Amino acid sequence: MRIVATFAAALGLVAAVAGTASADEPTGITFWQADFSGQSVNYTPTTDACVALPFAVHSELNASSNAFLLYTTPDCSGYAITIPATDLHSFVNHDVRSFALTRD
Repeated sequence: MRIVATFAAALGLVAAVAGTASADEPTGITFWQADFSGQSVNYTPTTDACVALPFAVHSELNASSNAFLLYTTPDCSGYAITIPATDLHSFVNHDVRSFALTRD
């Protein structure tokens, strides 16, 4: 009987940990000022409107199921870098200043 009680307690602990793990997972797209360091900012856009970033960014974690277009201009004009869904990327040679959700 003691084994059953221990097993049940262990299952309860596993269920509690599994239930809280998803709360710590990132969502949306997170940008960092440097190579995954420095200031960071997170967005969960729902439209394809242009979003001007508060500072130039050089890395991102796209934890969403959407692709994004990244621009070196503050108004989403000119050349774009396409970031696919569920992507982790560093672009230290580009000063990204805006982005938009793409509907490809």
